[in-house]
Amino acid sequence: MPTFPVPAAAKLITTVAGLAVACGLLTGCGAKSPDVTYKAWTEGGDLRSVRHDYIDGPNGAVSMPAKVSGATWSTREDGGHNPRIEAVPTGKGVAHCLLREGDHHVLDQQTGAAGRPVTCSAHR
Repeated sequence: MPTFPVPAAAKLITTVAGLAVACGLLTGCGAKSPDVTYKAWTEGGDLRSVRHDYIDGPNGAVSMPAKVSGATWSTREDGGHNPRIEAVPTGKGVAHCLLREGDHHVLDQQTGAAGRPVTCSAHR
């Protein structure tokens, strides 16, 4: 079978393309962490409930109620494409929420009105 010389430019392009594909598959070349810190807290009361959405699946995001007691709650999970948290205070407490990426970049932070739920959400 005859062989044909491959130009150096074609070799370089092929090598770079292969590295880009490998980097994308291995997610080791500067890809953002999927981890999101979900945090809720209150002033002047406790948390009545917290619900958070994470890990987008084929049927959408998973929404889970959290076990809360006291004035603060947090977790770190794979946030998927649309992380979301809703916090409900007791009585006339003021609820706060925060979504932060693994690199400490704040995705959303909100403060609710007295006695009202507050929601933080982001699209990544």
